[in-house]
Amino acid sequence: MDSPQNNKIDLNQRIAILGAGAAGLSAAEALKQKGYKHITVFERTDHAGGKCLSVELGSKTYELGAGIVTENNTVPLQLAKQYGIPIEQVRFGQSIYVDKNGQQIATQSLTFKLKVLWQLFFRYRRILKQYRALESPGFHNLSPEITVPFDQFAKEKKMTDLANIFSLFLSGFGYCYSDHVPTAYVLKYVNRKTIVAYLKSQVYLFPDGIQELWTRVAKEHDVRFEAEITQINRGEVITIHSQVGAEEFDKLIVTSPLDETALFMDLSVQEQMLFEKIMYLDYQTILCTVNHFVEKTGYVPENFIREREGHPVFWYYRQAGQPIYSFYVLTDKNISEKDVTDNLRTFVRQMGGEIESIHQFIHWKYFPHVDSAEMNDGFYDKLDKMQGNQHTYYAGEILNFSCVGFTSEYADYIVHRYF
Repeated sequence: MDSPQNNKIDLNQRIAILGAGAAGLSAAEALKQKGYKHITVFERTDHAGGKCLSVELGSKTYELGAGIVTENNTVPLQLAKQYGIPIEQVRFGQSIYVDKNGQQIATQSLTFKLKVLWQLFFRYRRILKQYRALESPGFHNLSPEITVPFDQFAKEKKMTDLANIFSLFLSGFGYCYSDHVPTAYVLKYVNRKTIVAYLKSQVYLFPDGIQELWTRVAKEHDVRFEAEITQINRGEVITIHSQVGAEEFDKLIVTSPLDETALFMDLSVQEQMLFEKIMYLDYQTILCTVNHFVEKTGYVPENFIREREGHPVFWYYRQAGQPIYSFYVLTDKNISEKDVTDNLRTFVRQMGGEIESIHQFIHWKYFPHVDSAEMNDGFYDKLDKMQGNQHTYYAGEILNFSCVGFTSEYADYIVHRYF
């Protein structure tokens, strides 16, 4: 087993990385900055970025996946600065909230706002201070208190109003249902630095699309796009078999979905047992041209529950003056695209609009996580102890939190910890 203590730094080691998303390319950059000379990234698609997927319509760029970063997302922001990728401050105050029938929800009362602020500054802040270790990459030695579902935790801590506000960024952005997701994920995502970034409006978008960042980073590396890996054998060396033949490496960093490695890698019994515990949500993005629709971004809080799966939870209006919107839907995999599209058309009509055309319909295998029982049973400590076994390291979304900033952070951390 490799460890920081017994690892000898050999800059000539051959290192393979699975996945050219934010995690894989952040790891590649960190290795390059440390002076490693032989880094190969395997990517099964024809493009870099993973869930950072941008498309161009009529000379305007639209996001189908990740879209924003905050000031504390230092890795992508540093890469953007390094490679001259422009960013812009997100302008808030342009969002609306509607019910499941598309009717605008009244502005919250002053009393409610004061309750939320009280819960944020006098309850939630104290909780974040208690669990400040979650500000560091990964999940380590978690208290049973924060492995329970977040809605249960919020009730026990008397901050349900604040939890409802958090749901805009949790369920709305496809991360969870609050009655299911373990609290540790929420504390990791909505941490002190993220809250400060939002309060200070230190939230940024990429005017040319966030995918441009990773496309630019990929140009600096040996990325094998459309790689078809058929087998990985791990012994004294790591042998990767693909359509170009067999190649040998000294170390392997896995940033692709861990459960999918069972298709081609010689997993240990412990790896198999852990990886099969990983769960996902089905988050869908539908990019549409919509006529006579409100020119604002919007949330549909009544759809943030399982009973409303297949209905839009959020839409993003990115380009002013253009009738193009990205709608986001949380679904059960048994709900067909036709049903999702029919639900969306009905919703848009209820708001006085009409879908003219659908440009993209994307399914995301989204938010890898484990449930409360598995988290409480030490899933993350077990996975962390496996780092370095068979010269293999794990640095995908499941290890930190499933958004671009946290994913990049953990990949960078793994490189500095073990290489």
